[in-house]
Amino acid sequence: MKKILMTPGPVELHPRVRKAMSRQVVSHRSTEFHQLIESITENARKIFKTSGDIFILTSSGTLAVECALANLLELGDTVFIPVYGVFGKRMSEAAEQYGGRVVNISLDWNKALSIDELEDTLTHNNDVEIVSFVHNETSTGTMVKELSRISEIVKKYGKLLVVDAVSSLGGVPIPVEKLGIDVCVTGAQKCLAGPPGISLISVSDEAWKKILSKSSRTPSYIDLKKYRQFMEKLETPFTPAVNLMYGLDEALKIIIEKGVENWWRNHYECSQLLYNQLESSGLTIHSLKEYRSITVAAAYPPQGINPKTLVEEMEQRGVTIAEGMDKLKDKIIRIACMGNINKKKIKYVMSKLRECVETLKSDNTKL
Repeated sequence: MKKILMTPGPVELHPRVRKAMSRQVVSHRSTEFHQLIESITENARKIFKTSGDIFILTSSGTLAVECALANLLELGDTVFIPVYGVFGKRMSEAAEQYGGRVVNISLDWNKALSIDELEDTLTHNNDVEIVSFVHNETSTGTMVKELSRISEIVKKYGKLLVVDAVSSLGGVPIPVEKLGIDVCVTGAQKCLAGPPGISLISVSDEAWKKILSKSSRTPSYIDLKKYRQFMEKLETPFTPAVNLMYGLDEALKIIIEKGVENWWRNHYECSQLLYNQLESSGLTIHSLKEYRSITVAAAYPPQGINPKTLVEEMEQRGVTIAEGMDKLKDKIIRIACMGNINKKKIKYVMSKLRECVETLKSDNTKL
């Protein structure tokens, strides 16, 4: 039975990506590796929409977010981090661990940061130096939809802007340079349709001013000053996951071949189909409509159906979806709309979901 992976990362890999990863490993100090770094960064810039620095980390998205905060934060720096899901909580905890004084606002987990909430926070907290938030919360299926306006406000107040786009960059337009995003982080295993274990991080000139003026030490493995130094010779400071990088390189090439705008459009169209089919199948979308994520849908099963059981039933039919996390555990299911997605796959997955719902309804009736 063909298995279909529909979790919000990792996502299914294109055959070309799998083949690329099976290559013989090369030295990370060789000319061939230099060419690999150059290829990845050149194509990544076309998706990030920036001419600035981009670095490749052998890491999960979580470590990449920590990298951003660890490099920017001095002991006692004030950072504003709104929390509306699991990954916002992680970001806030990481900022505290690296010496930041965190200004939090806790929002309902069916929405994301709004313009009014941002304005209000910055108006009443003049000492905030950095605004950092999760663009797309895979734990809740919510997304910041007014990214352009929010970035304008952050810049109006003269703050640095850090965006966790781990699960959204590549799936939606995030023109980093145009928006003035100072540090943007993404993971290979989400909308870029690459393998897990690789992250990308972009750094603006303004962010560099802050990083280079910092007096406190940054953990060696995630010290961006070292990455910048080694990038001058197209290398990484430590041994990277070379074969995962081959996979990412091929994944980026596929996006460029298809057209970045077409890649974005496909994510949007497939997400609308997914939401329509979920609602018509009797599930209730968790997020408010104006905050619905384009890359992952979170929904409540029909009354009387346990989410965990529904996930297990789907697994038996060859489709892997995700349960809820944290306070949404045992309440919702999550289905990704990332990477090598298409409408045929969405329709097939939803046909299996409807089968499971009907089976579980029937079982409940027999009880």
